[in-house]
Amino acid sequence: MIKRTKLWMSINKITLVSVASVGIAGCDSNSDTATDIEQQAKVALEQTASVVEGEGEGEGEGAGSVDLATNDLAYLTQLALMRGHLFVGNALYQAGHFEHAKMHMKHPESELYAAVEPAFKARGVRGFAAQLTTLSTAVEQEQGDAVVSAAYAAVVEAITANEKAVNVASISVAQQLKLVAEIMRVAGEEYAIAVVDGKMENAHEYQDALGFTTVSKRIVSDISVANGGERDAKEAALAHLDALEAHWPSMIPPDSLATEASALYVAAAKIELLAFGVK
Repeated sequence: MIKRTKLWMSINKITLVSVASVGIAGCDSNSDTATDIEQQAKVALEQTASVVEGEGEGEGEGAGSVDLATNDLAYLTQLALMRGHLFVGNALYQAGHFEHAKMHMKHPESELYAAVEPAFKARGVRGFAAQLTTLSTAVEQEQGDAVVSAAYAAVVEAITANEKAVNVASISVAQQLKLVAEIMRVAGEEYAIAVVDGKMENAHEYQDALGFTTVSKRIVSDISVANGGERDAKEAALAHLDALEAHWPSMIPPDSLATEASALYVAAAKIELLAFGVK
C-alpha cells in the first residue's frame, strides 16, 4: 500500500503539470513548451515505474480509498480493468493457452469484483457476479471454445449494462479520454513488473497490460465526436495507443524485450493532455 500511495502521488504531480500545460501551450503538441512538458513527464514517470517493480499480483489495481459509489471515473476504471483481464483471458483460452487463461479469469472474480460490488448496490445496478462465476467455471473446467465464448459474451454484456450507472457528464469525450489515461497508467504499472531490465519477469502482468491497452483502444475507437477538436483528440489518442503495439509481439511473451513501461506512462500523460484540451 505504501508503494501504491507513492506511485499515485507521483502521478498526481504529472497531472498537475498536464493541467498547467494546457494553459501554457494550448495543447499544441508541436510547441516547444508541450515537448518540454512531455519530456518532464517521461522522466518522472520512468522514476515511478521503479516503485512498483517486484510487487505481488493484484497490487496496483485496487480502488484504494476512492468511493466507487460516487466517483464515476474510478468506478468506470475498475470495470475497464475487469474487461482487460477477461479479454486477455478469453483470447488466451481460444488460442489454447488454458493455464494462462485460468489465471486471468480468476483475478477479476477474486479481487477486482469485491472492490466494486458495494458500488453496484449504491448505484442501483445488479452487478455480474453470476456471469463471472459461470465464465470462470467454464474456463477452469475447460468446457470448450463455444461455451467459454458464450459465457464471455454474457459477462461483457453485463459489464456494459453496469457501466451505464454513471452521470451523463462522465461519458463526455474529455472524461472518456481521462478514463483511458487512468487505465493506461495501470497498464504501465503492470508492464513495469513484467519487463525488468529487458528481461521478462512476469508473463501474467505482461498479458494484463495487453488487455488494458486493448480495452483502452476500444474505448477511444467508440468515442462519438461532435466537432473537429474532439475528432483530432480521438485520432491523436488512437495514434498514441497504436504506437505501443511493439510492446506485445505475442500473447505468450518472449524471454526478453527492448520495450519499456515508460512508453505506456508517457502515452497516458499525453492522452490526459488531450482530455484537458477538448472543449
